[in-house]
Amino acid sequence: MEDGILDFTMRISLAVFLGFCIGLERQITGHPAGIRINVLIGLGACMFLQFPMILGSDDIQGIASYIVSGVGFLCSGVIFKEGGNVRGLNTAATLWCTAAIGVLTSSGKYIFAVLAAGVLILVNLIFRPLSRKIYPIVGNEENERNYKVSIICTEEKEQIVRSLLIHGNHHKKLFLTNLESKNTVKGQAEIKAEMSYYGRKGTEVIERIVCILLETVGVESAGWEII
Repeated sequence: MEDGILDFTMRISLAVFLGFCIGLERQITGHPAGIRINVLIGLGACMFLQFPMILGSDDIQGIASYIVSGVGFLCSGVIFKEGGNVRGLNTAATLWCTAAIGVLTSSGKYIFAVLAAGVLILVNLIFRPLSRKIYPIVGNEENERNYKVSIICTEEKEQIVRSLLIHGNHHKKLFLTNLESKNTVKGQAEIKAEMSYYGRKGTEVIERIVCILLETVGVESAGWEII
């Protein structure tokens, strides 16, 4: 009896410790699911699987499958859509892996559980900066952001400004999708350009373009907005 209690304590203690290590990395890097939620996920998965083991049941695989689906449902609560972007997928995936590590600790495979937790932490630490430097070769709608640039210039400089917008774009991820202009009663031209950028640095690129336009002779004002 005492050996069983000691074994149970060791397994849930390891689940708590590994959940703490995973959650610590999440909390230090500023993610919403930190120490407490990862500890609870790992501990819960471990205890659920300990239950049939304590009773001597053979339904261990069935309980494990319920843990997978149950944690998957729980993880869906941390995924949300913000504008055109989906956020929380990495956090949800981490919680799912924490549950898997909790299952490993409950099985008594301590070395496997520790190795799995170490790999999970390293993946989050190493691949995060790497993924930020890699952009898709071909854009897709999830990474696309559309901008509208508005310029007011003199009528004499209208063609020059239009030419800058059409031929002055040297960014491979920026595409001019629409360009129109009209003359105003004050002898000015109002030019509107719509552009699409595939990646995360579209705002910086548009800012530089607007700055160049503002330095152009004959341009009285220029601005941009996200559409």
